[in-house]
Amino acid sequence: MNDYLPNQCCPETRLLCGGQPDEQQLAAFAAEHSGGCVINLRPAAETPDWDESAVARKLGLDYVHIPVAGPQDLTRANVQTFATAVQSHGDSALLIHCASGQRVAALLALKAAWVDGCSTDQALAAGKAAGLDRMMPMVQAQLASG
Repeated sequence: MNDYLPNQCCPETRLLCGGQPDEQQLAAFAAEHSGGCVINLRPAAETPDWDESAVARKLGLDYVHIPVAGPQDLTRANVQTFATAVQSHGDSALLIHCASGQRVAALLALKAAWVDGCSTDQALAAGKAAGLDRMMPMVQAQLASG
């Protein structure tokens, strides 16, 4: 498997998670995963000079934007939007990113608990498999609050 993302990890067969890809990395992903999808968790203000949506679509990739600026955006609504985006792409490869991969891992952990019905320990393990470390306390707090 190629590295398409900084801090890339693959917590599930079709999920490639990590930090911000560049245009060359998106092109490599598109070449290997025709019909794939990019899920971008970065708010537009973080990348004002980069139209990732246009690049992804030009490359034939689906594109979903779910702005998650920080812990305040680790909400049930955003997790549900994220879960719907993941589920709606069936078996297609998904390239899911933020700046470093931490918000991706946090959403995957919360999705495991709130959408998939996993225990807290299982949800945290899912987050760790996706690289969760710095945002672990925020995810634990969200899971503890229900």
